[in-house]
Amino acid sequence: MKKYLITHTDLDGVSPIILLGLTNESFDYKCVDIKDLTNLMEELKTTDLSLYDEMYFIDLSLTEEMYGVLLSLNKPIKVFDHHETHLFANKYEFATVKVDLNNRRTCGTELFYEYLKEKYPELNKDNIKTYVEYVRELDTFAFTSDIPKQIDMIKESMDRYDFIKSMIRRLKKDKPFNFTTFEKRYIKLRTEELDRYIKKKEKGMQKVLINGFRCGVIFAETNKSFIGDYISQKYDDIDLVILIDASSRISYRTNKENINVADFASNFGGGGHKCASGSKFDNENRINILKDYFGDVKELEENC
Repeated sequence: MKKYLITHTDLDGVSPIILLGLTNESFDYKCVDIKDLTNLMEELKTTDLSLYDEMYFIDLSLTEEMYGVLLSLNKPIKVFDHHETHLFANKYEFATVKVDLNNRRTCGTELFYEYLKEKYPELNKDNIKTYVEYVRELDTFAFTSDIPKQIDMIKESMDRYDFIKSMIRRLKKDKPFNFTTFEKRYIKLRTEELDRYIKKKEKGMQKVLINGFRCGVIFAETNKSFIGDYISQKYDDIDLVILIDASSRISYRTNKENINVADFASNFGGGGHKCASGSKFDNENRINILKDYFGDVKELEENC
């Protein structure tokens, strides 16, 4: 029998696959974007799951309705997540949803690791613990070095399957985490490219007051987390950063402990984490959303 792991597409979603791959378990996995969760639930209703003796859902903020689907599958299920909007799920015995662990922000990978290492002693190694911490730092913006961002750069440069296999091979060696010579060269080039992109976007930033918060508004299609972290670190006079992808989505970022961008995003139909959240920005309502945010700001509308 196999395990079936269903998880998110970012590093915090992919890393649980890597952890399970370090064991001798046989398993299948599926990475799902948040916007595709409803379709996933419909798919599960008609999928033959007889091959699997246990299912894991990780780093996915499920709804109450989705739990109804999970319960109907009649399979042993475990859920691990860290989204504040998902805390209600702790009423289910099989769900572990925590925003904090050991007095700091946690992530899906760390919660899954805490579960796995009790079952698989081979995961209790320093290099694996260090990797999990890098993932946590990236997902919670609690950086102590550039390594978490650099790992994410490598992930984004590779096919997902190849990245997973590469990380499993690396972590099985039980050596301190390090990059290859080729990866170091790529990281250097990518960092220089990213710095130019961030500086360009910074020049176009507009500072506005929204619902009492001092906001930096930037139009950006890619690298939103990197931009948000850079602006949050550099500008003390900005409470939160709003990053608008004019084709689909708005992202919100902050590094201030007294501000919860999940609450801010909820005013506009979104949600997520305290320091990183998002909301939809589709073609039908994008101009109306801009007016809700900023009033009659024609300059912003023209950027769409």
